[in-house]
Amino acid sequence: MANRVMPHNEEAEMSVLGVAFLNPHAMEKICDSLSEDMFYIDANRKIFLALESLYQNNIPIDITTVKNELDKQKNLNAIGGIDYLTEVIDSVITSANLDYYIDIVKEKYMRRSLIETATNIITNSYNEEETINKLLDNSEKKFLNVIRNREVSEFKPITEALRLAQENLERLAQNKNAITGLSTGFLDLDKATAGLHEGELIIIAARPGMGKTAFALNLAYNAATTTKKAVAIFNLEMSAEQLVNRMISSVGQIEGDKLKTGMLNHNDWKRYNEAMSELADTNIYIEDDASVTSSEIKAKCRSLAAKKEGLGLVVIDYLQLVTTGGRVESRQVEVSEISRAFKTMAMELKVPVIALAQLSRNAERRESNQPRLADLRESGSIEQDADLVLFINRQDYFENKTAENTQTIVPTDIIIAKHRRGSTGLFQLIFELDKSCFKNYTKVSETF
Repeated sequence: MANRVMPHNEEAEMSVLGVAFLNPHAMEKICDSLSEDMFYIDANRKIFLALESLYQNNIPIDITTVKNELDKQKNLNAIGGIDYLTEVIDSVITSANLDYYIDIVKEKYMRRSLIETATNIITNSYNEEETINKLLDNSEKKFLNVIRNREVSEFKPITEALRLAQENLERLAQNKNAITGLSTGFLDLDKATAGLHEGELIIIAARPGMGKTAFALNLAYNAATTTKKAVAIFNLEMSAEQLVNRMISSVGQIEGDKLKTGMLNHNDWKRYNEAMSELADTNIYIEDDASVTSSEIKAKCRSLAAKKEGLGLVVIDYLQLVTTGGRVESRQVEVSEISRAFKTMAMELKVPVIALAQLSRNAERRESNQPRLADLRESGSIEQDADLVLFINRQDYFENKTAENTQTIVPTDIIIAKHRRGSTGLFQLIFELDKSCFKNYTKVSETF
């Protein structure tokens, strides 16, 4: 095994370099497609560097200019002198097969990268000081980096970014739809955000008992009805059965207490069966492991994203219950790492990620009871990483703190406290507590 030669194709490497002497326009494609480390033969790597330097300085490429550049870089003797350079030039007689040569060089480089990555993982696996969760997460990242290197270059030229921006604008213009992301099902929220967009970390924060979970489940269901992609729900407080009962209560408009006792009348059973059918038509996946770590969440989401239908939305209930699974210097540092992990996951998988969060008691001490961004518990990085921060605030929650709350339908403020893509503001929804259901007001707010 130790004596095996790493995958490479010397002829393909020489042919790529040889084409540069035949066709002055070939260097643009060669430089865009390949990099120095993709050449296995050291002499070919050095010749590529010389060619790249000439190309970047708009100097014509021929045997004289390349020999001179190799001399300047003190690499002429290292490649085998003018004899090897002549051999490279004579290695190809046409530039027609350049794409084929490039593909061979890249394929061999990918194989070497996989071998090096796998060897590195094997070595790290013997290190008992590293936690298994961290080892698995790092291993997965390394393999994903190898995969991304197939298509992604280190920098994206602005011309490509401009083209993509124009194509996106033209698509939106043809669509004539104000909602450009996943619809939330709530008119004011869709109006303010144009839906939930890929790569975004959305924080929904409130005090306990305000309706965070109910709101998140409503968002998940509404999104799942508008996309065939998977919607992943991670809940670290409730079982999958409890979550499903809440969703059935909301979708079927059945009082939650009836589902707890089984005291359903004929109409309730009809609505129950209809809700079951509607939920079964969605691609919702539930993870109710209370000990799931941030790295495990990322791994499970990557797995769903790799499936045929893809991943459309992730909901995590709630952020401060998640751990990294390893030793950390403080809980604040750990929450910062978790928050950043969910933001990078959203960008990596190109999916909106909703993370619920607890607020401190500070809002309850204020006369207005209005939450602020500073009330996010345990870490300021949650606010920093978030693209969108929503607060749920109910006056009845504070008014009935010392008395029995008999209200089942209450107006609820949804406060957009941070919005990276647009404006902040406030709108109201109706919350039916006994059915775990949020509903639009009849009239859309003029706030946004």
